[in-house]
Order: sequence, then structure tokens, then C-alpha cells
Amino acid sequence: MASAVSRAAGKAIQAVPDYVKFGEGASKNFGFVRHVATCMTLGLGAGMVWKTWHWNEKRYIAQYYADLAKKEAKEEADRQATIKAKFAELESRLAH
Repeated sequence: MASAVSRAAGKAIQAVPDYVKFGEGASKNFGFVRHVATCMTLGLGAGMVWKTWHWNEKRYIAQYYADLAKKEAKEEADRQATIKAKFAELESRLAH
């Protein structure tokens, strides 16, 4: 322990300055065009994924309502056929 104290006593104390000189805190490898290009690429990619998801949702909803309309039309046709069959049966009973 004494050796650590004696070693520290011989060295200068490093203190953090209260201010930073202009340009010292900035990255030296900052490329504005590269950052803009990267951000635009990521933004366009995310936008395409978002838009594709919305198109698929819209397609699924349209398909659901198309299937529902077909089902309702089939049920209506079946109901009309049942009613016609009952009327035909009643007419045949009344005719005899």
C-alpha cells in the first residue's frame, strides 16, 4: 500500500477542465452526407415495411367483407328457395 502511495505522489494530478475547447468534443469522423444517406435509407426501408403491412391489412379486410357478402348472398338464395318450395307445396295442396 505504501508503494502505491509513493507512486501516486510522484505523478501529476489530472484534472478535468471546466470547459471544452471548440471542436475537441466533436467526432473527427463525422460525415454529414453519410449520416443523411444512412438515415434516409433506414427511413425509406421502415416506410416501405409500414406501407406493405397496411396494404396487406387492407387486402385482408376487403377479402373478409367479400367472403361475408358471398355467404350472405348464398344464405339469401337458400332462404328464397325454401320459401318458393313452401309456396309450391301450399299451391299443390290448395289445387287438390
